[in-house]
Amino acid sequence: MKNSHEDTKKKAPDGGWGWFVCLGSSLISLSLRSLDPSFGLLFQDLLEDLHIESTGTSMIMSILDAIVNFSGLFVGPLLKKYSYRKVAFFGSLLSCTGLMLTSRADSMFYLICTYSILGGFGTGIAIASAFVALNTFFDKKRGQAVGFSMAGTTLAMMLVPQLVHVLLRSYGFRGTMLIISAWALHSVVGACLLKSLETRKEVSKPKKITEPKEKDALLQKYSMSLRKVTNDTSHGTDGRKRSETKNDSKIIEVEDDENDKKTTCFGKLKKTFDLDLLKDTVYLNVIIGTSLYYVAESNFKLMTPFFLSSIGMTKAEVAFCLSLTAFTDILARLTLPTIFDKFGLKKRSIFWICSLMVGFGRSVLAERTKGTTLIVIFIIIGFLRGATLVNLNLSISECCSLKKLPSAFGIFMVSKGIFVVAMSPLIGYIRDYTQSYRICIHVMTSLIILTFVSWTVEFSYFGLRKRKRDLIEETHKSTIE
Repeated sequence: MKNSHEDTKKKAPDGGWGWFVCLGSSLISLSLRSLDPSFGLLFQDLLEDLHIESTGTSMIMSILDAIVNFSGLFVGPLLKKYSYRKVAFFGSLLSCTGLMLTSRADSMFYLICTYSILGGFGTGIAIASAFVALNTFFDKKRGQAVGFSMAGTTLAMMLVPQLVHVLLRSYGFRGTMLIISAWALHSVVGACLLKSLETRKEVSKPKKITEPKEKDALLQKYSMSLRKVTNDTSHGTDGRKRSETKNDSKIIEVEDDENDKKTTCFGKLKKTFDLDLLKDTVYLNVIIGTSLYYVAESNFKLMTPFFLSSIGMTKAEVAFCLSLTAFTDILARLTLPTIFDKFGLKKRSIFWICSLMVGFGRSVLAERTKGTTLIVIFIIIGFLRGATLVNLNLSISECCSLKKLPSAFGIFMVSKGIFVVAMSPLIGYIRDYTQSYRICIHVMTSLIILTFVSWTVEFSYFGLRKRKRDLIEETHKSTIE
């Protein structure tokens, strides 16, 4: 017999190699997602040449988002079998290949196959791997780490619209796409910086070894008690009890066999994907609310260049507005997480409040056309958007254990994909039917309000339950006294 056993534990170092993981996560995100705000600017001429309207444009982006998010189905199982580095490396190469092939696009179907499906799947698994890896290295400083990693993405979003504007004038759409696909290869470098957190082994204290004399005494007592039991059961009851014991053991064996047979395919899937998370009402409310916000965010990001063009702005002015929003966004991601972590504010509470402010700010923006007011609103919205997006994914990690985070984040991605597929084409249809971007922006704000309301109901319910429980405990203590 072994005198000791080893327990393997993981402890987040909140630093060390974690900052290189933060850098790698930032490289992956800025390389693969920095093009999203410039989609309208980059693809506008191609979409017009192919006679693709708003509904078709929304379909291309919604399929992209759906594939990115549905790739979450594979994140949990892949990370259980392979390392963060391998999964992110494969995803990065796949996404870069999709961007490269997009440069030869000549139809909407071709765009969907290369840009949306191939690129989307690679982007999804690479970014999810980076996020989970980052969470394993940080605990108390998790908000800062995620903020810094996302700040690089925002910095790229600030520079890419200007870069795209310059490249389009010099190389056209196809040359620009090749350059962007080469830029995206930086994600491969970022993937190489990811690694699994080293485990530290704790050896439990060895059990006290019993002395030989004490052993002999214990064995003597045991044999005496055994003889007594044998004598008691020898008078007519021994045979019956033995048969009962045999029957009980047979029943147990039969029950075990039946339980093994009940381990169906669904049971294996449930264990692989941690589907028991769906029984948690708080987790369900979180993923539904964040999915609604994501639909509003992705569609607003897509339609912003078209909206600004519709009110008379030139491409240069549109690029300036996008860069200005990204600049204030990056300021928020670099400064606010440190403050929030210092005061110990909950990530969900921050997201809950800031998302509502973002929605109302965009509705105000929709009613403006030009002037200084428009610029001021863009600055405010950009800052609030940064605070919201930093805490979007952290709201998921806050409501589950680190062990189940890969599966929890994967299910969240699938939820986003379902909502995007269901609602984004509807928003595009509203735009084509009403011929108004202003109405579409108000519809997006209504989705954010739904999130705010559902979370308010949850917070109020659990707050009242806690208050009631505290009152009962106080009453019980006073009664005892």
